Amino acid sequence: MTPHDRTAANTSHDWQASLEQAFGVLLSRPLPSFDPAGAYAAYYGGNWLYETDARTDAAWLDPAALTGETTLVMEHLLLNGEMDYAPLRFDAKESWFGVDPQGLPEDFARDVDAMSLPSSDLIRGADLGQLLQRHRVDLTAPHLPEDVWCLYQARIASNGTLLDALRVATGIGVGSASLVPYEDKIDAEGEERIAAVADAALRAHLRGFCDPSPIADLSYLGADADNPLEKFECSVVAGCVGAIDQYEITVVQLSDLLSGDRPTAG
Repeated sequence: MTPHDRTAANTSHDWQASLEQAFGVLLSRPLPSFDPAGAYAAYYGGNWLYETDARTDAAWLDPAALTGETTLVMEHLLLNGEMDYAPLRFDAKESWFGVDPQGLPEDFARDVDAMSLPSSDLIRGADLGQLLQRHRVDLTAPHLPEDVWCLYQARIASNGTLLDALRVATGIGVGSASLVPYEDKIDAEGEERIAAVADAALRAHLRGFCDPSPIADLSYLGADADNPLEKFECSVVAGCVGAIDQYEITVVQLSDLLSGDRPTAG
């Protein structure tokens, strides 16, 4: 390993350690105390998907997106429109969709029902993509009603670890250059929550994600946030809600139901 390689490795390790310490402070719980074998994800949902028509944007159904070959950047889905955070990149393959079988071919509708999760009308993007290709169905065809399908929860692209789910949920890119200081006033409880974050730049960035006030740009709800995947036995790690645009960012630990074997169509 060259001196340059050692410096890069040390820098990467220091950055990861800084993130772990900062998120541990934000959650009031050290990250190593969470299940290290668990799978974690950050999801984007809420009324904003409806108000911007993002929930029926045809880009979600692009074959390359549903197979995971590409990620999506949706201009309307932001953490805070006034802040220059790293763009949110979405994983359509691991996002969740609803499909109304009315007006669709019976064999396609039957397979959608078979591959939807138990006690749910929701189907994973990758499974939906396989069925669209197998049955040669176009859910955006003009003769179909507008509400024949919709996006329910968009997964923000991450690597499955808790650290990475928290990173993308708070608009942090791959390094410290992506940090954006939040300079608006937050309440005293929010300031106290992150006072122990050691890295000053990270502390300034996370100020925008720790304010529990219901009128904050992003109101921090912690583990008390609504659980959009409760029916799938997932547990909330932390969440926040955009008070103005009414969107929700939720970090969850995936249940065995979602991270294990999935239903298959006949």
